[in-house]
Amino acid sequence: MIQRTRAALNNNGQAVGGKTKTKLAALLWYQGEADTIRRQDALAYTSRMEAFVRDLRQDLNMPKLLVIQVGLATGQGKFIDLVRQAQRAVNLPNVEYVDAKGLPVANDYTHLTTPAQVLLGKMLAKAYLATL
Repeated sequence: MIQRTRAALNNNGQAVGGKTKTKLAALLWYQGEADTIRRQDALAYTSRMEAFVRDLRQDLNMPKLLVIQVGLATGQGKFIDLVRQAQRAVNLPNVEYVDAKGLPVANDYTHLTTPAQVLLGKMLAKAYLATL
């Protein structure tokens, strides 16, 4: 992930629109369903997410990178509420939370329906714009 991000930020050496560099404005993070299976993973979510964000920012040399995390709408296990609590408990600067709970879920009981994905995209855009 880091290598690909760095390459994208450097446009793989190619000028884009007359510019030689691009800017990463934010990371949109929507993961965690697997952490709902085992209680110890659910309980460790906050510290792991905080370590991930700190490491990512350090590796990219972007100490203030905005991270917008999506609160889970579904989970593979019975500890979804613990993971959702852990997601909300992340306590780092420039980390925002958008809640997907209640959005319509597809027949696979894991992914959002297409209209729900569109709505989530609008919610993420609103959260991003609120930081400007």
